[in-house]
Amino acid sequence: MNAFYRFVANNVAEIRLFFLYGFFLSSFFTPLAIYFGNKLNIVDKPEREDGSEKIHKTTIPRSGGIAIYLSMIVLLLIIGNYTRQFLGIFLGATAIFAGMLIDDRKALSFRLKFLIQFIAAFIAIASGIRFTSITIPFSNYVIQFGFFGVILTAIWIVGVINAVNIIDGLDGLASGVATIAAFSLSIVSMYKGHIEIALLLLGISGVLLAFLIYNFHPARIFLGDSGAELVGFLLGTISVVGAYKTAALFSIAVPILILGIPVSEVFTSIIRRLISGNSPFKYDTEHIHYKLLRLGWSQRKIAFLYYFITALLSFIGIGIAFGAR
Repeated sequence: MNAFYRFVANNVAEIRLFFLYGFFLSSFFTPLAIYFGNKLNIVDKPEREDGSEKIHKTTIPRSGGIAIYLSMIVLLLIIGNYTRQFLGIFLGATAIFAGMLIDDRKALSFRLKFLIQFIAAFIAIASGIRFTSITIPFSNYVIQFGFFGVILTAIWIVGVINAVNIIDGLDGLASGVATIAAFSLSIVSMYKGHIEIALLLLGISGVLLAFLIYNFHPARIFLGDSGAELVGFLLGTISVVGAYKTAALFSIAVPILILGIPVSEVFTSIIRRLISGNSPFKYDTEHIHYKLLRLGWSQRKIAFLYYFITALLSFIGIGIAFGAR
């Protein structure tokens, strides 16, 4: 713990700088993303194909992924770490962004979207980002995952991708929750000694915070699938590198807690849809945020509730990480 405090004290200028890098990059690229979203007709119209109305009442560009992706590229260039893992993050992020940008322009089938997600996940895994082993608490017994670790990592990354996408249903919801999650994971990464991963996460939290200014209700731009799934991919892959790699079984709880709301939405959505006899991939409006909206809660009030819960869970997760051995 003392080593962690010393590191923060000795590198506080660099820590602030990377957060500001992300914030100013996103502040520059987000207006461009709004422009190109309108120009290229990457927009979300207020009515669905069946004629029903959506929550928003005007046409809004859903091109937020452009701002997130361009900011991420510049952050990686600034960090200048061209290891296999950083290359895997870049290539996987490019695959998910490019595929989902097409989806934002022209809707893809859920099968093709899942294929793109798993391709991105396996690109990251091929670079060495994966669960490898775990130590049982209060013992020296180590379980080696072997090939099962590859499958487990792919499921985790794809799960987080869809988790962030699921909560991207109201203005500022996914971007705000992801901002808190990225910042919390950066703290865990610093504590675990993954400094460059921590700096990348700090930059991403700055990117998302600046984007949130445009995305908070009433939103001027949406993340879109290219933005939400890109953010999910980044959080999913980086959490494996920066938060998981510790010896204790308890450490698995850290990223799960920090990403608690979106992860729980995935599980409850699958169970709810299966119980009702529908496909687990079928879109519905039975998520908690939609139910709160129907009860009369405002979008801002729901967003602040989610931020508070995420911050609380993140605080618990950070405490577990600091106590894990």
